[in-house]
Amino acid sequence: MPTDTRTRPASSTQARWAIPAAAALVGGILVGLVVGGGATETTVGDLAGPGPLVSWGLPILRTVATVAALLVVGMLLYAAVLGPQGRKGVLSQIGRRDVVKAGWIAAVWSIAALMTAIWSLAWALGLPVSETVTPDVVSTYAWSVGSVRAFLLVSIIAAVIAVASVFTATVTGAGASLAGALIAVALPALTGHASSLGSHGVAMTSDVVHALAVTVWVGGLLILLVHAVRNDPGTMRAVPVFSTVATWSVVFLAISGAGAAFARMNSVSELWTTSFGILISLKIVLLLGLLFTARTMQTKVLDSGMEARPALIRFGGIEALLMAAAVGIGVALTQTAYPRTEIEYPTNAETLLGQAFPPPPTAMNVFLGWKVEPLFLGLAILGIGLYVTGYVKLRRRGDKWPWVQLASWILGWLFVVWATNAGVATYSMVSLKWHMVSHMVMSMVAPILLALSSPMTLALRALPATHGPRRGAREWLVWAMHTPVAKFVTHPLWALFVFTIGLYGLYYTSLFSWLMTSHIGHVAMQLHFLAAGYLFSWVVIQTDPLPRDLPHWQRLLLALVAAILHSFFAVPIMMSDTAFGYDWYSQVQPPWLTDLVADTRDAGGIAWGIAEIPTLLLVLAVSVQWARDDTREAKRRDRQVDRDGDAELAAYNENLRRLAERDNR
Repeated sequence: MPTDTRTRPASSTQARWAIPAAAALVGGILVGLVVGGGATETTVGDLAGPGPLVSWGLPILRTVATVAALLVVGMLLYAAVLGPQGRKGVLSQIGRRDVVKAGWIAAVWSIAALMTAIWSLAWALGLPVSETVTPDVVSTYAWSVGSVRAFLLVSIIAAVIAVASVFTATVTGAGASLAGALIAVALPALTGHASSLGSHGVAMTSDVVHALAVTVWVGGLLILLVHAVRNDPGTMRAVPVFSTVATWSVVFLAISGAGAAFARMNSVSELWTTSFGILISLKIVLLLGLLFTARTMQTKVLDSGMEARPALIRFGGIEALLMAAAVGIGVALTQTAYPRTEIEYPTNAETLLGQAFPPPPTAMNVFLGWKVEPLFLGLAILGIGLYVTGYVKLRRRGDKWPWVQLASWILGWLFVVWATNAGVATYSMVSLKWHMVSHMVMSMVAPILLALSSPMTLALRALPATHGPRRGAREWLVWAMHTPVAKFVTHPLWALFVFTIGLYGLYYTSLFSWLMTSHIGHVAMQLHFLAAGYLFSWVVIQTDPLPRDLPHWQRLLLALVAAILHSFFAVPIMMSDTAFGYDWYSQVQPPWLTDLVADTRDAGGIAWGIAEIPTLLLVLAVSVQWARDDTREAKRRDRQVDRDGDAELAAYNENLRRLAERDNR
């Protein structure tokens, strides 16, 4: 008669699941390499390729690095978010144990990532490993190959996590290590696409989101299963929290998977007619199996009253097997050729741009044109969805929330979408004038509307409080608002520096042209515009709580100083005799743009003219707040007078009378 799961030793149960999971992982890699042809030797002309040591060793090393990343993220996630926590932000005994183990596995991750970088360099150059690890080859090519550079950075981050785990004893430290691990997971995904396929932004964003969603879901489930098998205290209380995390991961996984497939395929029929499509189809089948298993586990555990722990181990183990196979196929996909072929453009400028030149700008194609930038479109959809959810929750609870703030939030994100997805975003790549329009909207129009909406106040009122020492989403938000970092970042001088002085460092140096040469740099610049604008608007308007409270006259002065500094920035551009961003715009100059200097002057005029309206909005917002606060203070004073007959004024007059009598004496 089989032994009951509740009485089976933990080591026996772990071994029972570990062996099939490893087999599923290896099987997924082998199937993927055979179907996708990624194990064949590459050749460079008549020269021999890197050899089987590289073609087979590279996916094995990537698998080791991937599995190590999954375990590190899972353990840190359990210690910082899912599992039991000690009081006053100290890790529990279980959390501390997970952090220490995560450190050891991070060391393995670091070594595997370093070896993956070496093997990736050999694969890219078509050389055997013995010829790749020479000082001349490494110094010349290592940092210039995107995938190699990414894995070198991953190796450094993983090594830092391994060292930090020795000293980490707080939930905050575990959360910081978790954030670093997620950054390391995202880095290789940034190099897993080609800009010449025509969907550069979709591919990059989808790859990053897909990698993060898979890592959080798989890593969290694996560590949750380990604790369930051990019957550690607090494991079952972590299941509802992980259920929420897993649900969001599945949503992002499905959307990002569809985006990644779209960026690399020409038609739906390629799902069954190409090697790449067949592997994608296998991943879709595994994903459906995962969803069915997760739903069955939820039904058995929550709905039917089945004993929770055995059901979690049984169905969670099945999920782990399916996930292992999916991860193996995903690793093999990195060495599988894409069905979509590279787009050949007629000019070198369009090749560098990654798209054909847009037609001469008109009101229709600038304001109503459309080219998807999935990152900002996704952030807008997510931000609006979360805000509307919080708004509805408050209204159903009977609490009031101004609809004007809801409209302001939605309008602010619509401006972000317009600046990054409409025709102006396409023209901003070839014209500084239209770039400046997008910049002003991203940094001075949208942030003011977003800051006026009080999103953090809404979140604090809508998010449930977590009872006990464990931090929930609300507790993490409260903690973040009171950290020394938050106090420094929200200092008015720092906010002013980032919002205004940073513009000089960007446009008056070669940094702007350098950022424009890559999609990642361009996206990072847009994120900076939005974040810097929101930070400054938040400090000036203060509709959300801040670590420090500024009086109205200081906030009004801050807005006026920013307007003056922005004018000093814009006027020299408007009067310039040289083209700004020349290193970039001279290389991608379309035929209809004949004068880059005139385009630069127009950009300066736009920067000077558009800035006046947001500054006026800030001044009006602070003035209205000042007047309302004075009105509220006057009403409070009147109520106080009605209650005590103006005792405060009487005491003041009495004090003056005594002083006068003393002077007379």
